[in-house]
Amino acid sequence: MVFLLSMPTLINKYSIILILVLAFFLRAYHLDSYPALNPDEAAIGYNAYSLIQTGKDEHGASWPLHFKSFGDYKPGGYFYLVLPFVKLIGLTPLAVRLPNLILSVLTIYFLYQLVLLLTSNLKLATLSAFILALSPWHIHFSRGGWESSAALSFIVIGTYYFYRKKLFPFVLFYVLSLYTYHSARIIAPFLVLSLCFTNKTYLLSLKTKLILPILFGILLTLPVLFSFLQNGGTTRFGGVGITADQGPIWRANELLNHHSNTLLVNRIIHNKRLLYLISWAQKYTSHYDLNFLFINGDEVPRSKVPDMGQLYLIELPFLFLGLVFLLKRYRFGPLMFFIFSWLLISPLASSLTFQAPSALRALPLVIPLSILIALGIYHLFPLIPKSFRLLFSLILLFCYLFSLFYYVDAYFVHYQKRYPFAWNYGFSELIPFVESQKNKYQNIYITDKYDQPYILYLFYSRYSPQKIQSQIKLTTPDKFGFSTVRQIDNIHFEKIDLNSIPVNSLIISSDENMGLLNPIKTINFPNGQLAFKIYIK
Repeated sequence: MVFLLSMPTLINKYSIILILVLAFFLRAYHLDSYPALNPDEAAIGYNAYSLIQTGKDEHGASWPLHFKSFGDYKPGGYFYLVLPFVKLIGLTPLAVRLPNLILSVLTIYFLYQLVLLLTSNLKLATLSAFILALSPWHIHFSRGGWESSAALSFIVIGTYYFYRKKLFPFVLFYVLSLYTYHSARIIAPFLVLSLCFTNKTYLLSLKTKLILPILFGILLTLPVLFSFLQNGGTTRFGGVGITADQGPIWRANELLNHHSNTLLVNRIIHNKRLLYLISWAQKYTSHYDLNFLFINGDEVPRSKVPDMGQLYLIELPFLFLGLVFLLKRYRFGPLMFFIFSWLLISPLASSLTFQAPSALRALPLVIPLSILIALGIYHLFPLIPKSFRLLFSLILLFCYLFSLFYYVDAYFVHYQKRYPFAWNYGFSELIPFVESQKNKYQNIYITDKYDQPYILYLFYSRYSPQKIQSQIKLTTPDKFGFSTVRQIDNIHFEKIDLNSIPVNSLIISSDENMGLLNPIKTINFPNGQLAFKIYIK
């Protein structure tokens, strides 16, 4: 890695091309099949397919800005990015993932341009891009139909244009992030406020020239705002927001019950609002926990790889060094304001949910952390005696290569075997079999043990959008605000209860008790464990 610091300026200038090629390869390798398609990706792809076929989503809404989907009203930005890819290459996992792949590589390029703009330091900009290109955190969310990664790309590009003093592109890309991901609706406005505050002299000098960009931003934002308020967009926060966690309420009642009286002072001390505030502070600061960043990572299997943090362990000392050098050499400069504003704002959306720390919702953190790590390496290198620089470079290069290979091994080999259930493995094999048997049985029952099996059926069967629009019916939302579909034609998606299933039925179970029935077919996870057993009753 340190070879980037010793390269001649001309070579260093073109090394960004090699970095982008490397980043593309790490993110594109087996993208069409690995990991398995998850239900959110299937929902994006199938609804894009439905729009192409009918001009409506699966629920019959014409060109919506929020897609009802599982009752969570997903922002529509990424659906529309996927639409031309589905049109060109068909309803496939690759079509769902290509837009994010392209945008993730653009994020690296625009980070390079942004750091170069803020520091006029080509080597630091190149090193920052290199760190992000190899980042396990960024690679993970680049490999899939993750709206969070697409929204981050729009925000980074918009920030670059702000510092280029091109306000219309800045407004456009920031607004695009609002159309793409729920968390961006909290993070992006705060980032705009921080940009305005730290650059207020420049903005005030524009005077009346600010009017048109502001009006442009308002006009672009109003549709998504009205759609969010009118079409149930707030239900997502109700399902995953911090108030969905009943723990502080139970704790407040428990503490009050410890007292023999209900004096006002006791009610104030053990107030649920105070406990929610403490809970929020804990969730917010948990994103800076070294265990989260460097050891174990996110607790959600779909958002992590086994036995790794969000960053490489080798980067820990350089992160701290980067903070020191930032404060010593960039004090009150644009780079310091940029890094600290992103560090403080990035966890806000995630901290307002009951699932924190969240690598997915706090993905913007990877930007300032990558720059800080690059700062640590860049400014440490000249402090090393010249006679030891080659040895230092070789050791650091070896550590980074070892870390990268360790990550690649964990991601491509162990991930699918440790957490196969998290990625709905088995459905790509199961659904074609179900389709081949659909007309042979009066009913087909598919277990609902795995997330949203109905949408995976729609995706892999390429089910007619016209037909699903006329029969789709969502269940009552669960405690997290999610709904599902229990029946499509003669296919039922529910918990398998053998006694309630009529004869002449095909049954697809997981590990449910099927009495004396013998399976006619089994489908296993990549680790060899059972995914599905298929029976005839």
